[in-house]
Amino acid sequence: MRDVNQPLLFETAWEVVNKVGGIYTVIKTKVPVTVQEYGDRYHLTGPWNRFSAHVEVEEIEPDHPAIKSAIESIRAQGIQVLYGRWLIDGAPRVILFDIGSAAYKLDEWKGDLWRLAGIPSPPNDVETNDSILLGYLNAWLFEE
Repeated sequence: MRDVNQPLLFETAWEVVNKVGGIYTVIKTKVPVTVQEYGDRYHLTGPWNRFSAHVEVEEIEPDHPAIKSAIESIRAQGIQVLYGRWLIDGAPRVILFDIGSAAYKLDEWKGDLWRLAGIPSPPNDVETNDSILLGYLNAWLFEE
């Protein structure tokens, strides 16, 4: 049964455990306050950067049944997912997706964007393709 008084909160960003620019600093700065309010119900999602994640994330098993089930379902389809605590102030829980392991779904998801919303996507644009993969992986997580 869903507890409407204790909702989960998900925040998605390209710079979760992935320092690219200023958003990384913004996220790290606001995390302690958000964790104080939401506790372990607060999750950040983003791409799995293997260069930084191995030193910035402590891998743990999800203890929330819905999140555990969703991650298991996604992993069963060959998608690599890292679940753990980001080793920054507040130690928020993170769900990181290896977007490369989802590349086999790219054509299907690009087709969805075109058929359902009329949104075209360039064939060889790495940033567009990676964004589509991350977006659909998040949708998949929430759908499960």
